[in-house]
Amino acid sequence: MSNNAEAIPFFTPPSTRFAQLGFLKIAELACRQHGDKVWIGEKNNAVLLLAGARHVRLLIEQESQFVKEFEHLSSASTIGRILLGQSLTTSKEGEEWRLARKLTTPLVNPKSPLLKQNTNLSAHWLLDILQDPQQTSLREICLQWALMCVAEGFFGQGISLAQLNTLIGHFRSIYLQLIIAAPTSDYEALCRHPALVAFRLEVESLLGPLLDDARCGNATMLERLCQALSPGAHPDARERVINILLGNLAASVDNTGIALLWTLTHISQHPHYQQCVREESAHGKRNMASAIVRESLRLTPVTAFFERLVAENIMVDDYIIPAGTRVLFSPWLVHRNAACWAEPLCFRPERFLGQEKIAPEYFLPFSVGKRNCVGMTLALDQLTTAVATLCEHFQFSLAPSTPPAALTPLFALNVIPRGDVSFILESTDKAEQNVFIQ
Repeated sequence: MSNNAEAIPFFTPPSTRFAQLGFLKIAELACRQHGDKVWIGEKNNAVLLLAGARHVRLLIEQESQFVKEFEHLSSASTIGRILLGQSLTTSKEGEEWRLARKLTTPLVNPKSPLLKQNTNLSAHWLLDILQDPQQTSLREICLQWALMCVAEGFFGQGISLAQLNTLIGHFRSIYLQLIIAAPTSDYEALCRHPALVAFRLEVESLLGPLLDDARCGNATMLERLCQALSPGAHPDARERVINILLGNLAASVDNTGIALLWTLTHISQHPHYQQCVREESAHGKRNMASAIVRESLRLTPVTAFFERLVAENIMVDDYIIPAGTRVLFSPWLVHRNAACWAEPLCFRPERFLGQEKIAPEYFLPFSVGKRNCVGMTLALDQLTTAVATLCEHFQFSLAPSTPPAALTPLFALNVIPRGDVSFILESTDKAEQNVFIQ
């Protein structure tokens, strides 16, 4: 029995194959060939993939040994930090991270009257927009829906949805530009990237006036952050408030919006589940709608991997993993592991309707531990409300024109369908049909 981490198998795909397949497929191939513990990449610059549920359990039990890291420029966490500074989603553990989480948590409570109202209004907006023959992109509709769910809770009514939508679009573009530039740039060069400089000016011009006019209150995330951090009196706090707002907004919109897109993609192929939702809704229940959301998040979690750095030497499966090792945990691979789930590639929401509690190392679409998604309960409520509302009014199916390859996953900022997906929507009240293209 070896305790040398270098004895763990390596998987080094050719660069051309990596570009063609993408990292998600590479990780699946690596596990298929070498098991759920494997180095991926060149030996002098590899990341250790820990893809088993037992590895997630180790993370839960020894969380302090696995920390956020920012030293490796190609990592998503480093790019996020360059973009967002000490925001909730990117900062290291510490006083600033704890403060950001403490301030944010009460404002993503799905029972909040404001958020509940916006969740319901956004779900009914979906009903209207899906009947508009001019709309052709279901992906953009889902992202717009996610933005509508949270925008007022973040900013009140001081900024338009169109402005916020443009800002988030630019955020995605800059993020990808920095990821591409990272392998050939040092940290300081990335911080001076012209596109990033222009983006920061755009953010300040849009959000800065809101901070200047903010009241001291608890109604919105903006007000709560301004009350706690006093951005008018402390220049550094101004940037912190903006970064926390932008980081949480981007995560809330992209992850929840794409999760809705995948959920609709799954249930469009299973009309009997839609009927179950309708029957439950007639009795004021939505257990099946909630189970459908969870099963979609199991089968296609939008966060396929999350990265940590080993803080101190640690034993993993009888191997000593040295401090400083970059490791990847994978909700995607755990969720599709037959050792954790019966018939893991089948869409079966009934898994989440039983009385038995599902172990956290088996189901982690929002990560695990103290760094799990602060808004996960809110996101589940938003998605469940949208599914229940849509199923009540529509019967939808996958259009025959959709090629099977379009439904395969592509790992970019998050996991999205690889191509255009078409749906046939039929009103449950009227014999009308519309086709929309994602």
